[in-house]
Amino acid sequence: MSDRADFRKYYRDAHATELLTDREKKLIGIAVAIVRNCQP
Repeated sequence: MSDRADFRKYYRDAHATELLTDREKKLIGIAVAIVRNCQP
């Protein structure tokens, strides 16, 4: 399995959890983008 396919599976599994709300998932995504200095 390629690295890209591994990441996609990990990404789907991480977002499938019911332990975090959609709001919390979005806030985590924003925090990661800020820390990584992603440009809008």
